[in-house]
Amino acid sequence: MFVINYSKDILYLVLAFCVLWLTFFITWLVYYLVAAARQLYRASQIVKEQTSEVAGIIKKIKLAIELPTSIISLLIEGFKKIAELGVDVMGKRDGSKQTNRRKNSQDKPKNEKEQEDIF
Repeated sequence: MFVINYSKDILYLVLAFCVLWLTFFITWLVYYLVAAARQLYRASQIVKEQTSEVAGIIKKIKLAIELPTSIISLLIEGFKKIAELGVDVMGKRDGSKQTNRRKNSQDKPKNEKEQEDIF
């Protein structure tokens, strides 16, 4: 059996007991540090997922706004072109009617004053 004869034996016993408790404390500390790091990792993964979802939603909203505005701008440009073509066609028709009337009626201006435009 174990017999304590000297004070040196008591010192070794106390040191062994302290090493045991220190080992237990360090093990407990490392366990909780690892658990905290694991929770931090999980939290960061959740934040990454949520930010990517928010970015996707923002991208969808941006597309939902840009697409109709681009279509509307294209429609406006198309209507402008159609209006310009309509004005050109109407101008040609009006001009051709006036020239036809002059040719048919043989009404030519007698002097230059009648021939000048008012505007």
